[in-house]
Amino acid sequence: MFLAQMPTPQLPPLPNGPALDRARGPIEISAYEPWQIVLAVGFCVLFIGLLFWLFLRARQKGKPITPPYEAAIAELETAAQLTSEDDERFAVLSSQALRRYLEDGLGLRFSARTSEEFLKNLKSNTAFDQGFQNRLSEALALFDRIKFAQQAISQEERIRISDTVRSLIDQAHASVEQGGAKP
Repeated sequence: MFLAQMPTPQLPPLPNGPALDRARGPIEISAYEPWQIVLAVGFCVLFIGLLFWLFLRARQKGKPITPPYEAAIAELETAAQLTSEDDERFAVLSSQALRRYLEDGLGLRFSARTSEEFLKNLKSNTAFDQGFQNRLSEALALFDRIKFAQQAISQEERIRISDTVRSLIDQAHASVEQGGAKP
């Protein structure tokens, strides 16, 4: 079979277009849309924030935690050094050091309680002898007089109060170490 070849159809002539003498160079088309750029920047900011958070978290975990006994002694010494002229502030910081050790070091709950309420609850605790409880009661009563009745104290009394609080903390710490557990 012999097929006859058909002539190929011719395209119509092109219409006259703009003159090429005023043509500009190629138009630049950006590779990325604005929303893509914003999204990429957002992910970069989130990634950097995540790295920063992980870095801070790792640094916080690396810090050694100060034992309650050492923290209370340091706090007591700081109270004595920083409040040489302010009796009320001295009483607040010293009683706070004692209370904080009793809470953190011994597991006793002191917060939201007055000194009298705490002492009543402490009487049922058999880990401390009556001498310790009496000295603690005297120290808390003295702190209350200084804080609330604004009783003035001399430098010698400050030293005596600091020594008393330190001996209370030392005695409580010794009883915890001997017992091996929190009372």
